[in-house]
Amino acid sequence: MNNTQKSTSNSSTYFRLLCYLIPYWRRTLIILVLSAISACIAVLPIQILGIVVDEIKIADRIIHPTETNQQVSLQTGDDSSDSLTDENTSPIPLSKPLLTASDYVHDRWFEDNNSTIFMLIFLGASFLVMHSFGSGITMAHGYITTELGQRLVYDLRNQLYGHIQRFPLNYFENNKTGDIMSRLMNDVNSLEQAIAGPVITFITDMFKFAWIIYFCMKLDWQLTSIVLFVCPFISLCTYNFGKRIRKIFRSLRQKTGDLNALIQDNISGIRVIASFAKEPEELERFKKKNYENYFLHVRILRLVHTLRPAVDLITEVGAVVVICFGGYKVLQGQLSAGTFVIFFPYLQRMYGPITGVTRFYNQIQRAIASTERVFEVLDTPAELKDAPNAVDLPKVRGTVEFKNVHFMYNEDPEVLSDINIKALPGQMIAFVGPSGSGKTTLTNLIPRFYDPSKGDIIIDDHNIKDVKLQSLRKQTAMVLQETFLFNDTVKVNIAYARSDATDEEIEAAAKAANAHEFIAELAKGYDSLIGERGVKLSGGQKQRIAIARAILANPRILILDEATSSVDTETEQLIQNAIYRLVKDRTTFVIAHRLSTILHADLIVVLDNGKIAETGHHQELLTKGGLYKKLFEMQFNADEMRSPKLDVIEPEETEPVVTEEDEFIDIDESTQEKKWP
Repeated sequence: MNNTQKSTSNSSTYFRLLCYLIPYWRRTLIILVLSAISACIAVLPIQILGIVVDEIKIADRIIHPTETNQQVSLQTGDDSSDSLTDENTSPIPLSKPLLTASDYVHDRWFEDNNSTIFMLIFLGASFLVMHSFGSGITMAHGYITTELGQRLVYDLRNQLYGHIQRFPLNYFENNKTGDIMSRLMNDVNSLEQAIAGPVITFITDMFKFAWIIYFCMKLDWQLTSIVLFVCPFISLCTYNFGKRIRKIFRSLRQKTGDLNALIQDNISGIRVIASFAKEPEELERFKKKNYENYFLHVRILRLVHTLRPAVDLITEVGAVVVICFGGYKVLQGQLSAGTFVIFFPYLQRMYGPITGVTRFYNQIQRAIASTERVFEVLDTPAELKDAPNAVDLPKVRGTVEFKNVHFMYNEDPEVLSDINIKALPGQMIAFVGPSGSGKTTLTNLIPRFYDPSKGDIIIDDHNIKDVKLQSLRKQTAMVLQETFLFNDTVKVNIAYARSDATDEEIEAAAKAANAHEFIAELAKGYDSLIGERGVKLSGGQKQRIAIARAILANPRILILDEATSSVDTETEQLIQNAIYRLVKDRTTFVIAHRLSTILHADLIVVLDNGKIAETGHHQELLTKGGLYKKLFEMQFNADEMRSPKLDVIEPEETEPVVTEEDEFIDIDESTQEKKWP
């Protein structure tokens, strides 16, 4: 990409960013009006100083006429009085209105007081009033600008987070969590420094610059024209600086994302790091990433500290011009002393907005580096989205059918090939097979975490691609081997599926999951905090909380990734008992790790290399002598093979957890069991 294309890209990126101001155009317009008013008021009090100097000079001539005239004669070679200081001919714009107002007030109410002293007091009061009024406007301007800037960050972060939530799972598998967090937090925060504050400050500076040029031209157009000669040199310095710093800002944002990703990984895996005594190695990795950030920050600061003195040097050239040429004009009687006094601070304020352009340009370059990273995420298509004509999935009975389903990740080889399965309402379908055979991928297609590359998944005659995602996922639930719990209370975690659940419903779900007893023993019971990812609970306790969550959700379709292989025997029995209650009368898909738990499954599907190797009941598959039998023999000895037993304890009779009326299910009050009509 050449420089012209880059410049165009940067401009379009920043213009797209400014489009976020459109919904707040009224507030933006108010800010612009306040900017214009405050810019004008900010440059007016300086004129009062010039008026005071000229009036003091007039008063001095009146008091010491001979001495003053002699001094003027020596300086200019002219005996005539200096008519430039007369209030009627003074080039200072505020001179006539303020002096006229002073004379009017004096003659009307303070006639007995000395007019010169009163005039000085009046000018001093006017100076304070202007500053006070300007401060009030600046304060209001700041409040509105700050609120607008934070509102834009709020809107953009909401949009970004909402978009991220619609990504398929493979996006999170291919991108580092820390980098995603950096874009969502750091990069969005930096945009506030470029959307509202700097833009409004830049516009205000431009208003000030315009007002100062206007007043300076009225004071002395020749001197103003000479002073403006240095402005292109300042602009050239700014442009060259921006070209050099833009690349560094882009690299810095990338390195910041990498550092955040490393921190997130290490904090999440702190137990693994500690268990292998890898703290020194991880510290070295962190130091390396941290040094990369340090080095880029130093490069940026060096450029900044190089640019500022260069710009200051150029502006001092303008100051020299004012001192030399302006002073000469004063001595020649072509410029009043008061006008000269005004011109010098105006010069400093004239260059202020120009150097402000430098500051604004730097902020824009930093913002563009962050904006590109944010828009890169926003421009990533959310592959799994509702079809234009998608409808809500009605309450389902639970028939699930895979028709010629194929699946691959991006351009990788197929993970699943030609899958054809049909599960009837209330059936348990078990998936078994070697590691990497596609079991988890297959179950992830049901709640549409991914879409099949080819083929269809039908639920009660509804293709899941034609229904709204929310309505589909509200009728499914998952209990995974790696249980995820939020850093909140037990109650919040159980009620996550149904935030409107009552305490009685939550407790009933916990009892059904064999979790109530250990929850009651916690310090605050159901209101106990369980730590990040449930770190304060054991693996079996976390699993039972997850089962209680699924029971409370009351799904028609359940996906179960068994998690009993890493717990003790007693806990395993409790979990199996809870699972027995959970799967009852639901269409259940089980990823089987321990084959003893799926001996009574309605259908066992054996997967191998993404294809269905064989299907059938337990005894039927053993008789075939295929892959299932080999897997079974790896887990059980000859005695267990001859007389296999379920690891499931028949549950005690408990009250069922009914969370909402289900038009497809009748409750037999005599047995308290759900039956299909």
